Amino acid sequence: MNELLFDPDTHRKAGHLLGELLAGYEGDLSNPPGFGQIDRDAMRAIMTEPLPEEGRSLEELFQEFREVVMPNSTHVAHRRFLPYVLPSPNGISAFADALASTLNQNCNLWTLSPAANAIEQRVISWFQDLFSFPEGSGGIITSGGSMANLTALAIARDTYLGTSARMDGLQWRVSPLRLYVSDQVHNCVDKAAVILGIGLNHVRHVPCDSQFRMRMDLLKEAVMQDRRDGFSPFCVVGSAGTVTTGAFDPLDELADFCDEEGLWLHIDGAYGALTVLSERRRPHLQPAGRAHSLSLDPHKFLFASLEAGCVLVRRAEDMRTTYSFVPTYLSMFSDPDFLNYAEYGPQLSRSFKALKVWWSLRAFGRKAYAKAIDDLCDLAEYMEARTEAEPELELLAPVTLNAVCVRCRNLSDGQNERVLARLLSEGVAFLGRAEVKGKFCLRACFMNLRTTRDDVDRILEEMVRFGREEMRV
Repeated sequence: MNELLFDPDTHRKAGHLLGELLAGYEGDLSNPPGFGQIDRDAMRAIMTEPLPEEGRSLEELFQEFREVVMPNSTHVAHRRFLPYVLPSPNGISAFADALASTLNQNCNLWTLSPAANAIEQRVISWFQDLFSFPEGSGGIITSGGSMANLTALAIARDTYLGTSARMDGLQWRVSPLRLYVSDQVHNCVDKAAVILGIGLNHVRHVPCDSQFRMRMDLLKEAVMQDRRDGFSPFCVVGSAGTVTTGAFDPLDELADFCDEEGLWLHIDGAYGALTVLSERRRPHLQPAGRAHSLSLDPHKFLFASLEAGCVLVRRAEDMRTTYSFVPTYLSMFSDPDFLNYAEYGPQLSRSFKALKVWWSLRAFGRKAYAKAIDDLCDLAEYMEARTEAEPELELLAPVTLNAVCVRCRNLSDGQNERVLARLLSEGVAFLGRAEVKGKFCLRACFMNLRTTRDDVDRILEEMVRFGREEMRV
């Protein structure tokens, strides 16, 4: 047997070692959240290790993982890890990832991945149904929201430019394209504008209202002024969950305006779109189905392990206009039941990410997700109420989803930064940094399936205590 392959007994041994490690991981989550004490000697040993000439045993590799890799990792599944829109993964994802790696499907041509192709089509159709996308719409699983937004904005650009887009790009343009976003938009949209040749000077960041939603009056003024000045407005990006406060732009009004003005509407729903699974949250999300394209992230509110994003597009043919290249060496045989996903997105080599999304939804069902989403949003509202009842704390933004922006009321920005640092260094919690209304604040984003009200109480109590100590310094 080839030395790079395992015999059946070795496979069983590896599976047993992996199962034991996964089952024991819960014990490691009792450690303090965050980075802990990094063993820098161990990290430098990894970074300076020469290329091995001989292999090591399974037992050695798993022992090293347990003793070196795990203790020097950030435990995102810890119940008080709350800095980002980065959830604790659900129970099935690790196993789905292992099986996807075993099959090693390349999800570009259907001939290389027929079952994976069918699964991805089904997952996409479920998402389309959630947002009432019409017949003839399309979609593709991506690495995450950044790639989903980039994928969609390239389609928006090419749809506006028409047949010249592929051959001439932006090189012939006399009237520069203009893209409109709120001043709370995720920075990956700015990055996409740079990659796509639009340029940051042609991204209009429209101010938001007191609820951190894009102001429609200022958007309309910007579009009209740009047209008078000889620019070419082509796309508006609305947010279904802004990265700092979780705010939702006025999606219905954006859709009406874009319809009237002939603009492509893209909704960045990477953060909040999948809260549509909750009956309580659905009314806020249904208007997202009016967009020309919508990004969403199963590795957020489906709690799938990284990576798993998605983009939906109202007309599948628009995807092919941008991404269909058919060289003879790929032999893209057509079939009425399957899609060649290489023609629907920028990647050629693409892993079987749809399996963990498919399994997640089928293992737990919509009702379980609805409860998890509601529970996490309830925790945010509980923290909001506790904060408003505490005179020494200040809430900087209304809670619209699951993010809470809070600070010690009578402290400077620098003192609040020290409070944040102490929460981490003393093992209380890992919260995020944010700036709201020009003030530094601590941000708790409830994405962890293990977090309880007791954790919220502990965090706020320690914030008050650290704040008082800062006042005495």
